[in-house]
Amino acid sequence: MGMLDKVEIPRKMCPVIFMLDTSGSMSGAPIGAVNAAIENVLPELISMNDSNPDNEIKVAVMTFSFGADWAIGGEELLSPEDVRNSWNELDAGGPTSMGAAFKTLNDKLSVTHGFMKRASGSVAPVLFLLSDGEPTDDYQDGLQELKKNNWYKIAVRVAVGYGDSNDDVLRDFTGNPETVLHTNDPAELKKMIKFIAVTSSKVASQGGGAANSTTTNPDDNTQKTAEAIAAQGGALNASSEEAW
Repeated sequence: MGMLDKVEIPRKMCPVIFMLDTSGSMSGAPIGAVNAAIENVLPELISMNDSNPDNEIKVAVMTFSFGADWAIGGEELLSPEDVRNSWNELDAGGPTSMGAAFKTLNDKLSVTHGFMKRASGSVAPVLFLLSDGEPTDDYQDGLQELKKNNWYKIAVRVAVGYGDSNDDVLRDFTGNPETVLHTNDPAELKKMIKFIAVTSSKVASQGGGAANSTTTNPDDNTQKTAEAIAAQGGALNASSEEAW
């Protein structure tokens, strides 16, 4: 290959990590809405990858009830196409081990043994939290450890509360009340998950920061997402999901 031949530069990774409450109170219509929302958001993420030459969205899905487990991406983040091809619908049952979820996430936000070790580098991850209840374990211990993580600090942090969720806990996680949305309606829950996941992914995939960056406020990516959510909030009132 000659020196003037075009060299393809690897795209940076944009991690999108879903943390989904699958406790017993999510059974029935709520968990059905979650499954439908994840299935519906994947084509949007695929489309974003197709149109972005610089950054590539990769996905993982964590569930938490009896502890925390990776439903998708336990070993490594996957492309939205691979997630779509391997997706199995989630079931609900058990308590709300949110503290375990925070500890599990913290372990994976690592450049040495976790999701962030990709050689070509990563932009700010999207951390998406969904819950419909009160944590049943010591969530503060896990959250305080997570808050020390540099990837958490620059991440786009968003959350959706459903039903009897403790939205104060969700706001503690995001650090910004404007990136926490709430609904009591399963149909709206489905739309809301897609809305906030797509909006936050668009912000992150534009290339927001690195974990060791000192040139910007670490909360800028979450604030940019808050502004984008506010600007597009009318989409939640659309009569049809075809607005997406």
